[in-house]
Amino acid sequence: MENTFSGLTSLVIVILIITFLWIIPIWFGLKWARIKKVSKLWMLFGIHPMTGWIAYLILRYGIDPRKQCNKCKESIKLEAEICRYCGNQMSPEEIRMTVRDYEERK
Repeated sequence: MENTFSGLTSLVIVILIITFLWIIPIWFGLKWARIKKVSKLWMLFGIHPMTGWIAYLILRYGIDPRKQCNKCKESIKLEAEICRYCGNQMSPEEIRMTVRDYEERK
């Protein structure tokens, strides 16, 4: 009976470690990729536990939020007034609206 209890305890500890090392950083990374509107492929680094945490931290603190250009649909910085790909000019109202939407998503 005692052997079964220690085996079950070990299994629970292993599951908690796996959850903390692999699942949590991938989940948080995907969340922040969606909030900042950047590629979710960053979380492919989550194959290894340490790179999963690093990718999450980069997504959370190191990458500027993005928006989509209305004309060419490319991803550009949130505060950009002119699209660097097609030269489309954004109105100040549109920039304020995208910044407000980003603040609401956070």
